[in-house]
Amino acid sequence: MKILVRGVVGLLAVGVCGVAAALLFIDSGIYDVTAMTPHTRLVAWAVHQTYQHAMERDSAGITVPADLETAANVQAGAHLYLATCAMCHGAPGMPPGPLRRGINPSAPFLLAATRKNQPNQMFWVIKNGVKMTGMAAFGKSMTDQQIWDLAAFLQKGRGISAADYAKLN
Repeated sequence: MKILVRGVVGLLAVGVCGVAAALLFIDSGIYDVTAMTPHTRLVAWAVHQTYQHAMERDSAGITVPADLETAANVQAGAHLYLATCAMCHGAPGMPPGPLRRGINPSAPFLLAATRKNQPNQMFWVIKNGVKMTGMAAFGKSMTDQQIWDLAAFLQKGRGISAADYAKLN
């Protein structure tokens, strides 16, 4: 019993010291939070894993409309993408603008052929945004239909050529 008590007290002491060290680190201000430099590998990994797991969990219950990829929805999504997304996420045939070059971590190129762009996940991200990435919560400024239109375009538009993208806009 005595050994168990010592073990518990030791674990508590380590925990208190760890929390104190973390608070001292946070209070020191020495971690570079500027957008000019990338996160360390460990921080980038931890933040991305946290985002990925939260997105997968929270978007799992979202039902994708059966008529998601109609021509009208894809066209409307392409217009919204050009107006609200391309400046950060890029578009075929568009050189990176100053906003895209200044985001750190970099906004992913959402129209890459290799992207999954699962509609329920895209809907969740567009609607809710992502903290500490520059990804705004468009659920405050767009209707659900507009967000589904964007999800339709992102699903259908993977790998789209510059010529086909220009035709949609």
